[in-house]
Amino acid sequence: MKPIVTFISDFGQRDGYVAQVKARILSRHPDACIVDITHQVSPHDIISGAWLIYTSYSWFPYSSIHLAIVDPGVGSERAIIAVEKDGHLLIGPDNGVFSFIYPANKVIEVKWRPSGSISPTFHGRDIFAPLVGVVLDNDKIENLGPPMGSPVILDIHRPMIVHIDRFGNIITNLDCSHLKPGCRLTVSGITIALIAKTFTDIPYGELGLVCGSASTIEIVANQARADDIIDAKIGMPVSLSFG
Repeated sequence: MKPIVTFISDFGQRDGYVAQVKARILSRHPDACIVDITHQVSPHDIISGAWLIYTSYSWFPYSSIHLAIVDPGVGSERAIIAVEKDGHLLIGPDNGVFSFIYPANKVIEVKWRPSGSISPTFHGRDIFAPLVGVVLDNDKIENLGPPMGSPVILDIHRPMIVHIDRFGNIITNLDCSHLKPGCRLTVSGITIALIAKTFTDIPYGELGLVCGSASTIEIVANQARADDIIDAKIGMPVSLSFG
């Protein structure tokens, strides 16, 4: 089977950044199958990027490599890490982008650097992509640097909005087990009490609560954008109550 590399970033599709990263990987491993998770993460939005890689990586075959570049600290002293989790290898900056994936089986601080010039503003092309190539050479990640005992982990356990999808659905980190009769969710001063199985169970244009595809509670609207109705933002706190 061709080696699988997934790629998620906040690069967007307007510029050539995504293509340049892929070019560096394919130049070394032309047989690699590179799968785009998304490149539409909002710029510098580590929480959303962390959620999207977490909810996507495990659907891929074991031994897949997952490259996550949402890196507002590019060019700084922030570390570069390789994370082993249940047969998968994730590569990215040590800024919390793998927060939902921890605890991991192994975390390595990558000290390896490629030869040649490295742009301080584009580590994706000049460090991360060559690093993927080295791993695809079957180099063990232990050869790339020492174990990292305390990677950066965001405060993801407080109830909050972790992502807003293109339909305006507001995705929280609250497990669907909380979605019981009498459940109320409040965000930005607005309380939602209607629990539905799917969108069409909610009156047109109104808000409701559903169990989303990642098994967490989502605030949605029937054929409308819940985020616009609430003026929701990623990272915004939510509160759960019953009664």
